[in-house]
Amino acid sequence: MNDLLGNISSTELIALAGIFAVMVSQGLSKDEIATLASFFSALGDNLSIISSANPLCNNTN
Repeated sequence: MNDLLGNISSTELIALAGIFAVMVSQGLSKDEIATLASFFSALGDNLSIISSANPLCNNTN
């Protein structure tokens, strides 16, 4: 799993995110797109919390 995004440059990752957003939004209403945007923002926030808390959790073992 560590190599999943390890070989992708930051510019390629930005382009991939843009392409993904366009593909996902095809045929959706403005409200549906806004809901998905909120969901993915929340997902990203939660992933950030998990990644920052993980080292703290591992130190207590």
